[in-house]
Amino acid sequence: MQQQFEAIIVGGGILGWSTAYHLLTLGVQHIAVIDVTQPANATTGAGAGFVGTWAAGFGPSTWGEEELAIEEYSLAYYRALGQRHAIQLRTNGNLFVARTAHGYTTWIAPMLTHRLTPHGTQALSAGELVELSHGALALHEVYGAVYHPHGLQIHTTPTLDAMVHEATHAGVTRIIGELVTSISVTDGRVTGVSTSTGTTYHAPHVILACGAWSNQLIGQVSDTLPLYRLVATRVISPSCGIPSSLPTLMIPEMGAWIREHHGGLMWGTGDGYAPLHNLPTEAQPGTRPHHPELLHQLTRTVGESLQRLFPHADIRVAEWTQGMPVYTVDRRFCAGAVPRVAGLWAVTG
Repeated sequence: MQQQFEAIIVGGGILGWSTAYHLLTLGVQHIAVIDVTQPANATTGAGAGFVGTWAAGFGPSTWGEEELAIEEYSLAYYRALGQRHAIQLRTNGNLFVARTAHGYTTWIAPMLTHRLTPHGTQALSAGELVELSHGALALHEVYGAVYHPHGLQIHTTPTLDAMVHEATHAGVTRIIGELVTSISVTDGRVTGVSTSTGTTYHAPHVILACGAWSNQLIGQVSDTLPLYRLVATRVISPSCGIPSSLPTLMIPEMGAWIREHHGGLMWGTGDGYAPLHNLPTEAQPGTRPHHPELLHQLTRTVGESLQRLFPHADIRVAEWTQGMPVYTVDRRFCAGAVPRVAGLWAVTG
């Protein structure tokens, strides 16, 4: 196997393979993606797969044109990918729901007048809400709602498979089953990486896209990045007739997201999240965490409320999984050079 590359990407999740694809479009020819496991075995495979323009009034107040541009590019990218591959693409939009007057005034109504509000954003009447949800929502549980028509849904596993397929057919080298254990640096410049097999791969550029494990490598050669790691729980209910056209629901009062999946509900709230440092064990690279106590906390806290919102749904837990998303302190995307080491980059947050 070739051991000299123009760029090495550490991490084979959706960020790693997206980086590989976009480096190809910039003319970088000899690229390797190294991961200890198969694509989608870790956090990417636990993702809920909804995309939207969160910078238009739903995300942190610090978000603006830069974040919106990334989101709009992502929407266009996945729409185009969905025309070439079966990634379970749905252009259902995003529905922002308030269950009380306070919730509507605080979080939902301001989206209608936000300076970045996308074209077609609208407040929905009761009749429109019934039509959009095909009767799945209990109207007496909804105070008001705003609809962003451009949001979409994908399934993260076939989406990542499609990205891997396109990148490898364009010449990207895929190295699976090796854990990157160290970064090689000479005279302040990165020269490659070494793996758990004892192999050294050489490149003048190394991009770390390994999420929750990024700082374990960065800390060997530079100051770590201001990241915090969470365990996030995702639940899927049994199939119960939920329409596939249901928009992704965002409910700020509950800290909840909800979407349809194979006739059931896929959902999660902040009650199923916990900082990794508060948990007794940490998942190994290339795996997912397993903390049933977060699942029990999630269903116990919001199960009854969710059942009232979807009175005809079966909200029992048919399956569940967890991932380890990584956030920056200010919740802005982190993509750029790692300080003090030329040629070392990070894509995370």
